Amino acid sequence: MRFSAKGEYGILAVFELAQHAGETPLQAKTIARNQRIPLRFLEQVLSGLRKAGLVESMRGAQGGYVLNKMPSEIRISDVLEAIEGPITPSSRVSGNDDRYHSYETGDDILKPVWEEVKTTVIGVLNAITIQDLCERKKEKDQQKILMYHI
Repeated sequence: MRFSAKGEYGILAVFELAQHAGETPLQAKTIARNQRIPLRFLEQVLSGLRKAGLVESMRGAQGGYVLNKMPSEIRISDVLEAIEGPITPSSRVSGNDDRYHSYETGDDILKPVWEEVKTTVIGVLNAITIQDLCERKKEKDQQKILMYHI
């Protein structure tokens, strides 16, 4: 399984919007600056998120992007699938003469392993919401403040 920078940028963009939920819409350039994402790349990511119904764009002088759902309702897997498509293990490059192919049973020896990996990864990605990331950030920021005062 491979996740591209585009997928990670999608998570960061949704995370940034979640941190400003309930406020005025965020412009793409603000999200790009705050999360250090190239603006042109971010625009592609936001387009995918909008098409998937995770974010909404608003036009006008005060326009920008807002979350279309509560941060607690958006899972990491939702964002990755919106950007990268279905989460699946990488496909094999080798052909019929694959050394891992069992000729007696006709079954791929590694197929059950990849299915188990997929199930585990999807389980983790489904278990973590954007709200969880926001709470982790708050805890991390709180630890920085405590360390500063020591």
